Amino acid sequence: MAVNQKLQVHSKQNDSILLEASWSLLDSPPAQNSWQSIDISFQQTLVSSPIEVLNHLDDIYIVSDDATQKIDSKSFTSPKAFQFLLQCLQATASGTHHGRLVKLIIPLQQGYITRSDIIPLRLRDSEYVETAVSFAEPLQTYSGTGVPGTKASLSAIFSSAAAGLLLHQTPGSDIQAEYQTLSLSAESDLDNRLSLPWILPGTPPQKTLVLVDANSAHPEDGLGLYIAARELGIKLVVLDNGGSWLEKEEHAHWREAFIPTRITNPPEAEVGNHILRSVQAYGKPVDGIITFADSFWPYIAEIAPQLGLKTASPEALRTATNKYLLSKYVGHTAYNAFNLEDALDIANKHQLPYPLIVKPCDGWSSEGVSRVDNIEALTTAVQVIDNSRHGNEFVIEQYCEGPEVDINFVLQDGEILFFEVCDDLPKSADINGHSTTSHSNFHELNSVYPSILPQDEIALLRDSFLNTMLSLGLRDGIMHLEGRVQYSSMEYRLQNGITDLVPAKTTRPPEAWLIEINPRPLGMTGSYIIESTYGIDYWGLALLLGVSDKERVRALSKPYKLGPQYTCIMVFIPVDYPVTCQGIFDSEDVCADLKARRPDLAKQISRCACLVKRGQKVPHPSTGRNTFLAYFNVFSREGRDHALELARQVREEVRYSFI
Repeated sequence: MAVNQKLQVHSKQNDSILLEASWSLLDSPPAQNSWQSIDISFQQTLVSSPIEVLNHLDDIYIVSDDATQKIDSKSFTSPKAFQFLLQCLQATASGTHHGRLVKLIIPLQQGYITRSDIIPLRLRDSEYVETAVSFAEPLQTYSGTGVPGTKASLSAIFSSAAAGLLLHQTPGSDIQAEYQTLSLSAESDLDNRLSLPWILPGTPPQKTLVLVDANSAHPEDGLGLYIAARELGIKLVVLDNGGSWLEKEEHAHWREAFIPTRITNPPEAEVGNHILRSVQAYGKPVDGIITFADSFWPYIAEIAPQLGLKTASPEALRTATNKYLLSKYVGHTAYNAFNLEDALDIANKHQLPYPLIVKPCDGWSSEGVSRVDNIEALTTAVQVIDNSRHGNEFVIEQYCEGPEVDINFVLQDGEILFFEVCDDLPKSADINGHSTTSHSNFHELNSVYPSILPQDEIALLRDSFLNTMLSLGLRDGIMHLEGRVQYSSMEYRLQNGITDLVPAKTTRPPEAWLIEINPRPLGMTGSYIIESTYGIDYWGLALLLGVSDKERVRALSKPYKLGPQYTCIMVFIPVDYPVTCQGIFDSEDVCADLKARRPDLAKQISRCACLVKRGQKVPHPSTGRNTFLAYFNVFSREGRDHALELARQVREEVRYSFI
């Protein structure tokens, strides 16, 4: 122990001591990384009432043999660091084991932080960390000199740190021994998770990015994109229709500027000109332009040269984002149509072999995607496409029966910086080529990370799909692809109520079957599972790629050193109610309800969200609309079988009703 002093919380009214806690600098493991890790032990030695203590946390003193010093927010260079200290004292006062262990992370490299929340981001679901708080501001610089623990004051140590970690409580009787074990375990975890250059040398880059389409109709839809931009220090100039929530003054802190711009989806022919005029009206230099609505990309690519900005070619983006053009490009037998008459004529003229897939050429979230097993089903499939959302053009193509996967690439200058594959377990329209429900749509049910496919099949998917993108001219971006493995050595099988991939008998070599290319990350909720499983935020990387910040893209594309931290399953809860109902949701938050009833399952849920509210009218699945009720990211460190069992229990425990 280098330092051992007392910290006291006093009452304003009578100056009595409400909490007396000793704080100690513990001997930390030798520095082997780009940071200094300092352990601080808070031990409760006197407490009158935890509630009373928590109401007087602004009267704090450090007591030593020769002096008493009051500390407050002015004693700390970072307000977030002072708030973390208060949080530690609250935990000490209200804890049942009379003490808490804290780690402070101090950079030992000179430079700027890659993103200000990088440490909490990389520590999500750590076994040893109860709370991780960043003290850093966007693009903050550090001297890299560290702190001499034996001489530094408590406020100096906190002020030098980039983040603080409140470790989980230890129930043992030998506190010092327990702290040493906990500290070593957390240190090993940090070595795995902070295995990336999170402090970069040089001058912090100041970048401005144009965002076409705000990507959310309301802040309740999720602020992940805007939080990432803030933590990265990227200024956003948002182009969207007037009346957006981002246009309001109370939300101005989320963007550099908002420029009302007429954009419709499906796009009008003039949308490119609308975008061009809005960027020119902004009148200041910009470093890039991006959208997360696929249909706008060809139009953006057409006008980008006039703004001095670089994108892939309009032809490449038009092919990638049109389901019919992409199917033809990769050699599938496919036909495009614009109405039911076209579809029936194609089916009769070409004697198409069933099963088939029908889907809008400009579609998303599996909306309007149907499996067709006969001519009657073809009629139904065409009728459920929502033309107001996806336009009139749709594609009719062969159905591939192999295991389906989601594949995500981080591409920079044609190089794969990161790549992962997940298994999309049988959807509502297929299992071994047969319908599993009365519906023929393709709403997701379970997505399992990482994939269990053999490495040779994963390599086949990677190489085949990369070659397709490069041949199109797609060399930069977060690319979200969907595909299947035709003639795979694995097949879906239902065993003990759980469906998973198992070895299959096959005599033909596997083939990669590309379904679609999305030049963007998978949806915000879907990207959360990548963030927690691998430590990588696709949305933040997409923003950095948009402004060509190559150094930070390369740094933040590095996953955990030991690979995925667990098996994680995104459990989708699709809406299901009798057609006789009005379709009005009549329950509260189903996620909060499940976690309250099953705290054992709550411990295995990384993230979750209920996507509808009581009183909301929800489309029936038969309409072809995205009808998800909720999602749960369920994880297990024991393995895939355990994760699948947990996912089964979560799905069965969801309770809701419709009227």
